[in-house]
Amino acid sequence: MAKKANQQSSEIDKSSFYFVQNCGACHPGGGWGEYDRRGNLYYNEETKKFGYEPFEESYLFDGDYTPYSMGDIGYGAPWDRSGVSEADCLICHLKGYQWKERAATLRGGFFKYGPSVGAGWANVKLSQDESGNPKVDEVNIDYSEKEVADFENLNLQIVKRPPDENCWFCHAISDGKKRGRQWSPEVDIHKAKGLDCISCHSSDKEHNFAKGNTIQETVRDDLDNTMHSCEGCHYRGKDKRAPKYRHPFSPRHMKRMACQTCHIPFQIASADLVYDHASTGLTTVYDTSKFLSNDPLDPKKLISGINPTLWYPTIREFKGKIVPSKSLIVIYWGDLDENTNGVKPISLWKIRELNKPVLKDDDGDGIPEINSLDEIKTFLKTLKEKDKFGNPVANHPVLIKGGFLYHLDKKGEVEKIKHSQAETLDFSLSHNVMSGGNVIGSRGCKDCHTKNSPFFLRKILIDPYDEKGKPVYIENWERLGIDQEKLGRLLLEQ
Repeated sequence: MAKKANQQSSEIDKSSFYFVQNCGACHPGGGWGEYDRRGNLYYNEETKKFGYEPFEESYLFDGDYTPYSMGDIGYGAPWDRSGVSEADCLICHLKGYQWKERAATLRGGFFKYGPSVGAGWANVKLSQDESGNPKVDEVNIDYSEKEVADFENLNLQIVKRPPDENCWFCHAISDGKKRGRQWSPEVDIHKAKGLDCISCHSSDKEHNFAKGNTIQETVRDDLDNTMHSCEGCHYRGKDKRAPKYRHPFSPRHMKRMACQTCHIPFQIASADLVYDHASTGLTTVYDTSKFLSNDPLDPKKLISGINPTLWYPTIREFKGKIVPSKSLIVIYWGDLDENTNGVKPISLWKIRELNKPVLKDDDGDGIPEINSLDEIKTFLKTLKEKDKFGNPVANHPVLIKGGFLYHLDKKGEVEKIKHSQAETLDFSLSHNVMSGGNVIGSRGCKDCHTKNSPFFLRKILIDPYDEKGKPVYIENWERLGIDQEKLGRLLLEQ
């Protein structure tokens, strides 16, 4: 997202208009879809004025109104044509809502018609955008359409309790891709017992949804831990229907480990594992099936008779407990601020427009990747060139990859340094909760405490390709910060 105030076009990646158009599908409107960062309507239909006009300032470099997106002044921000994306209550409270049609309407730049299309009160003409996604070219509103919602009897069709399908419209994309999350009776014991999304994520009248406390997300941290925890329902009796847990092993496990660690032993849906933004200037996505397998000890091996897309979570520390997580590795070019040691990612449009060096396909998957020191060195030198607006692409170019920051030292050679921004991003796992024989520990202590422990010795990807194009793995005990002596005790090697 572009800042509100920018000094030049080189600073701008994606405008607010771009964000609503391409990312608004998973948001119900209102807020940033309707108002700029000063709290003004992007465009007022009554006064026929843009939100910047009262200030008599130039909008050219204003991130909310700039016509620039990804270096293209022709992208535009025609808020007067699109209208604003108002809050759409029906996206949650109407059964059968046409979410895909609404998304295509936003992509077509018809923001104000999104709610009407979603409710089914429109005829649309469809085409495809450059990515192959459907987009609307023409909208004709017709409130007599009743295939989804009857305009005259809408009050009878609105549901107070949003059905899971409406939650899933948006969360299947973000949470499914990030975590491999599924929500069905086959994969989650809570769903199988008849619970729905808002059984746990209840809301007050202000739509403040109860939530837990996850590793990455920072939205509404003030609501952290407002939903019942596993212990709250199954130990403290917050939900009378919840069975009380009875575990035969030491209570130390309950203090040290989150319930999810054992009750989410694996995931069966593929999820995004690697985002490579660096090699081509486009985002190359590799999912779990490329680097992980249904054998936790050997990512190259598939165990017959077990779902081939199954994969095992990373185990890590979070707020004093051992928790399961889904890792995401992100590779990108950045500009290092030597005063703060922070790295600002370089916009991909700048990478795409460079005269990039030719990369080899060292891992043989048909896609070239940035991995050898010679390739990194050549690319870092290229990043010192100027963009099409005459500004340096980066003052101190770096590559963020596999736990390390790569840059050129004073002699012009590649130096590799550990850097916090290059660590894997971990996303909490809290759904797909299992019971019965799949739960870790259900077969006794040796589910974890054995010589070939699939828990402590599980392979975790940290870099998809080293200098020779080979994936780099560590084991769970290393992620947990356990030393070799303690590992031997945990594996019962005594």
